[in-house]
Amino acid sequence: MDNSGLTAPQKWAERAAKELAKLYKEAKDADKELSFREMWREDAIRDRLIALIGEKCWYCETRFVRSPYHVDHYRPKSVVVGEAERRGYWWLAYDPANYRLSCHHCNSGGARYGNQSAGPGKGARFPLLGQRASEGGSLDGELPVLLDPVVAEDAELMGFDGQGYARRRPERPYSKDEVARDLCRVDETIRMLALNSDLLIESRSTLIARVDGLVQLYLASGGHAGAALYARTELDHLTRTTAEWSAAAAAAERLAVLAHDHSGNDAPLEGGAGDDVAERASDGTEPPAATATGHHIDLRTLVAALPPEAFSAGGIALRGRGKRGPARATLLADGSIMCFQRPLATPTSAARMATGDDQVDGWTFWSLTVDGTTRTLSELRDFLIAQNG
Repeated sequence: MDNSGLTAPQKWAERAAKELAKLYKEAKDADKELSFREMWREDAIRDRLIALIGEKCWYCETRFVRSPYHVDHYRPKSVVVGEAERRGYWWLAYDPANYRLSCHHCNSGGARYGNQSAGPGKGARFPLLGQRASEGGSLDGELPVLLDPVVAEDAELMGFDGQGYARRRPERPYSKDEVARDLCRVDETIRMLALNSDLLIESRSTLIARVDGLVQLYLASGGHAGAALYARTELDHLTRTTAEWSAAAAAAERLAVLAHDHSGNDAPLEGGAGDDVAERASDGTEPPAATATGHHIDLRTLVAALPPEAFSAGGIALRGRGKRGPARATLLADGSIMCFQRPLATPTSAARMATGDDQVDGWTFWSLTVDGTTRTLSELRDFLIAQNG
């Protein structure tokens, strides 16, 4: 979504400027606890945020029906979790460009994986891949781990499969910073915001099935203009920016069009997201998956080097021990890790989901046994790299 045109009402902006001036004075005392006037809760701001894409969460796209919604500071204003010695981004407290509409689950937790809590939500968590900006300074050099819904490049990294699971689009290459940290921004965003919680999976899978059915109806309509018009109108309705879970609907239409093109049928799906996708996908297939450099970040290249019989039981058991005690997951033949019956592409995000520890390194956390030898994933990676010369 685009918030570049977001502005605050003049009277609100004038009051905000006075509050910010007070903060600059208070911030001169490094030991002083800053106080904030919660002006972002006012209708003058919330109404303008809602006007951008409607009454839905900017992170998970769930509509606000009767549940409370929050005006989240993308960069936390008071503190940053894990950095008790530093203040948060106080100078952005009254900057509407730092505001994101969020549901309670994304911001404060409460989502579930079956009988397991999905964690505390975003809150004041704001990890970076690089150095944090100096207090009151420029943000140009920061590299947030959490995907930003107002940054187009971030939104394009997120995809959805046929079961409704959010996932990283495999054709998008990892950035150099992700490779340097063995970390996937998409996986970490899915984990922190619980984007694959029970409610979201069920809702998205139902929506995706509906979109697929509408695409098939359009393609099979032949000369029946009424059926084609109905299908196209419904698809446009489900994929419009203000619709609930519109990103998943658009992804479902894209994949249905690609499957249609791959079948050899040349009939186009006119209108909506399909035209652009069909034009870009010249061979009617998904672009090839990006290769993980030197076994970094995910397990695709590592799994490819393991003997197929290692997966004869359906997967390889992963074990670790964290603050909560023993942790278990399953490594599948496609390189994904099932944790709490949820797929993740990377060892670190799976370990952090299993333990609730935002700092754990999954490569050293998880152990597995192959050919009678137990190794950590890191040790196995180093062994395979050495073997391959």
